[in-house]
Formats: sequence, structure tokens, C-alpha cells
Amino acid sequence: MKFALVDGIRQEARTGVLGTCPGCGSPMTAKCGSKRLHHWAHASTVVCDRWWEAETEWHRAWKNLFPAEWQEIRQVAIDSEIHIADVKTASGIVVELQHSAITLQERGKRCANPTLAG
Repeated sequence: MKFALVDGIRQEARTGVLGTCPGCGSPMTAKCGSKRLHHWAHASTVVCDRWWEAETEWHRAWKNLFPAEWQEIRQVAIDSEIHIADVKTASGIVVELQHSAITLQERGKRCANPTLAG
């Protein structure tokens, strides 16, 4: 993830900083090495969004075309499942960026899963 909450404020990963997941509230560790994009990782093996995939430079570059306050917005589906929208505009439009192949069935689930709040 690009953002975690540090003292209640959304922040990007920085070396030596601990945060919490804006999706599930679990502890997050900043990963700031030289081989991957700087990102936050759950301190445990918790995966709070079952649609989560490792973020590539392609994915991050597309997200960065939008304002930071629109990126990685928590969504709660009617079935209480948590999802983190790649982008949610001020008018409520959700944009999911997908570079790798997914099945038509999975695409249908993602498009049909309504949310209550975000």
C-alpha cells in the first residue's frame, strides 16, 4: 500500500516509521528498500482486502495521476468485506487499475460488489 495512518494522518512509507492500515486498523511496517517501490506492509500476514495485489511501478504511476486524497480509499461492501479503491474521486466514482489478467467472473464480482461507505 502507498498510504498508512501515522498518528491518524495518511502518510507514505518512510524508513523507521510504523503505521496502521486505513482498511483494517492492523499495524503496518514501512518497506523502503532499493529493489521495490516504497510501500507499507501489514506487520502480520493479515490481508484485509482479498483483491489486493502487489503494486507495480505501472500501477503506482497511474494512481499518481490523481490527487493523493483520492488514492487508496477504504470501501466497505454490503457484506462487510473491506476493499481499498485505487482511486475514488470527489464525486464518488471508483477507479480500479488492473494490468494483469483476471477472469470475466472475477471482473463481474468486482463490478457488482456495491459499497455502503468509503
